[in-house]
Amino acid sequence: MKKGFDRIADRSGILHSALLAGHREGNQKEKNRTPMVVWLILVFTFVAWVPGPRLFGYELSGISWFVPLLFALFLVIPRAYLVRFPVFIWIPWVVFVLGEWFVSPYHSLQRTAQLLSPLAIGVAVSTYEMNEYDLKRFLGLLKNLIVALIVLVVLKTGIITGSLSKAAALAPEVMTVLLLCTVFGTDYLMGSKEALVWWGILAAIPVIAITRTAIVATALTIPLNLAPMKIRKKILWLVIISILGVIIFYTPRVQSKMFKQGEGEMSDVLSEDFSDSGRFYMWERMRAGVSENPWFGHGTGAGEDLVKKITGGISNYPHNDWLLTEYDYGKVGVVLYALSLFMAVLHALRKARATEGTTKTLFLAGASSFIFYSMMMYTDNIMVYASYFGNLQFTILGLAYAAGRRDKPPRMAKWRIGW
Repeated sequence: MKKGFDRIADRSGILHSALLAGHREGNQKEKNRTPMVVWLILVFTFVAWVPGPRLFGYELSGISWFVPLLFALFLVIPRAYLVRFPVFIWIPWVVFVLGEWFVSPYHSLQRTAQLLSPLAIGVAVSTYEMNEYDLKRFLGLLKNLIVALIVLVVLKTGIITGSLSKAAALAPEVMTVLLLCTVFGTDYLMGSKEALVWWGILAAIPVIAITRTAIVATALTIPLNLAPMKIRKKILWLVIISILGVIIFYTPRVQSKMFKQGEGEMSDVLSEDFSDSGRFYMWERMRAGVSENPWFGHGTGAGEDLVKKITGGISNYPHNDWLLTEYDYGKVGVVLYALSLFMAVLHALRKARATEGTTKTLFLAGASSFIFYSMMMYTDNIMVYASYFGNLQFTILGLAYAAGRRDKPPRMAKWRIGW
């Protein structure tokens, strides 16, 4: 009798495995539509680049992060049980930011929402069930986005007429370029030769725009990438980038942007002739203010208020997100945020080791993106401009986590088969 039950159990197990295998195979072949929230991110990333009319008194770039955020919040509420994004990593930071906003004497709801927007996007995207086809389709959509970006760069910079300005106004676009270079740099290191072509096209844009830190960060998206890479190849890339960097440094447009006198040597970067666009003075004022409330800062929005006073309303942010975070949130806030970034990298890398194909590529790209994001935080406000970097960055991670669950059928489906 016992042997009979064992045979029945064995056959049930085989049937169970076969059904699950068929379920997975069907999902792999199924050409699912790209989730609406992903479409919104891509569309509004493009919208953020395009100069146009104001809507409800706001520039389109100023609200391009808000529509996807609103959609993501409504999406997550009924699908909370499907979330695969590691929210637990970010809970301390989220609680701290909300607490600082609650007690802040400044008007800071918008900035608080911008800071938390990428996380909400990543959580919402992770609720979908994605497969290899879906992720490859997403990479194809990114290529379409690159083509649209190239058209805008050509129109904005005057490349066609040959009359490039001293410095093209492409700082927002360059933030997205940095992220896209990370994705296609990772794809190249994972074996796609075509991806290197896309990476090269993108890497030229910061040079055209002469966004100095972005030129360096973008160039490093391959040699400092967290994807597997032989040491000799990494060194070769660093040598090539160094040579090209020196050549670019001595071009007339870069020299004119770098130095007040219009030319200089690398040793002059730290001299008084270096053109810092007033950033060093702002940073000095902010560092003095940090010492007044070193642990918990002055409250969300305090740094923005100070910069407006210093610049007479010309600028809102100090082009240094690490310093802005310390001024608003103190050392506690900086440490919490840095730990969240670090833990997010480790978690994505751990998941990457357990996956393959495009899922692995997106996990590695998402993990690597935090490195270059942190670099840009030293000289720009990439943390605040969620519409240019953060929302798309967490979309990539959200898709990877969503695809990472495809080998694990929903609990209810498993219960039904077992029953």
